[in-house]
Amino acid sequence: MLFFIPVWEMGKMMLRVNRDDISYLRFILEGYDGLGFVTTTDPSRAEVVITYPARQEKLLAQVIDAMRSEGLIREGTSQ
Repeated sequence: MLFFIPVWEMGKMMLRVNRDDISYLRFILEGYDGLGFVTTTDPSRAEVVITYPARQEKLLAQVIDAMRSEGLIREGTSQ
């Protein structure tokens, strides 16, 4: 018996945030159920990577832009 396992295209976004806001960022993205997963790559520099389903890129960009306007996000790039 064969089972089909769907494979989703994923994207990555690297961000620098305020150190005190890493857990807040994680909390917000978890609240969107599957929007993205936050991994801290350098806690001293507050660098994180968000891995997200490519189909959610537009919504994630909107959330990140809102957080950037609040001053939470300092800089970032997507891959």
